[in-house]
Parts: sequence; structure tokens; C-alpha cells
Amino acid sequence: MDLFRRAARRVLNTVLDKTPHVPAGPPTQPRPAPPVAKNAPDLSNIECGAQELKERLDAGESVTVIDVREPQETDAGIIPGAVLIPLGQIETRWDEVKDADEAVVYCALGARSLKAASFLRSKGVFNATSMDGGIVAWTEIGGRTVSKDG
Repeated sequence: MDLFRRAARRVLNTVLDKTPHVPAGPPTQPRPAPPVAKNAPDLSNIECGAQELKERLDAGESVTVIDVREPQETDAGIIPGAVLIPLGQIETRWDEVKDADEAVVYCALGARSLKAASFLRSKGVFNATSMDGGIVAWTEIGGRTVSKDG
């Protein structure tokens, strides 16, 4: 056992002798956050869950719900009271919802609604959020849908 310890010590000393010593420097400062453009929308809390929206609507809160799916997609049903503005028309029709106390945008799965919510925030609708999971998540939690015609 003593022979093994001596051999291990020699190897360790050889490695340590050949390893350059780098003195510890002063602690590094964290990098500052990148500057935010003055007109950039605040994207914090840009998504909400379907369950959260359902609870808020069930509680009677004033929430403007915006469906950005295409007309053929909305034939299967929409969230009751939703404003239908397909994503391709959001740039020309956004002023229809500019005065909403709170706006929640949804689509099929959540990608298009995230774009729409970001766009609305860039236009000053700072309370716009995207429903994560879209209408699929809404129906999975038992959310009710109605015909878009009534």
C-alpha cells in the first residue's frame, strides 16, 4: 500500500509541477443587461394559461378575447364573446381592441396569438396577452365554445 501511495504522490506532484499557476484575480462583475429600446414592448407576462382565462371569464372580469385564427378554423367554434380578427388582418384592425381593459389573444395552439399579442403591445395595448396552448388548451380544460355566428 505504501508503494502505491508513493507512486500516486509522484504522479500528482509531476502534474502539479507542470500545471501553470494562475493567480486568482478580482471577482468578476456581472454583465449589465442589454439596453432596451425606448419603444420596445414589455414582453414580461405575455402569456396566460387557458385555465386562468376561464376562471377570469367565469368570475365576470372584463377581458376582451381575440381569436386570430382564419375563418375556416373558427367554423368549429370560438370562445364565447371573442372578437374575430385573423392574424393577417391584425395590423389594419388592431384599433378595434385598442381600448380594451385587458386583451387575451388566442389561436389554435398559441404561436400566432403570441405574434398578435406582441404586435398589440407594440401599438400601445400593453395589457395584451397570448393564451398558451390556444383553443386546444381551452377545450382540454373544459372551456365552452360557441358557433361564431351566435
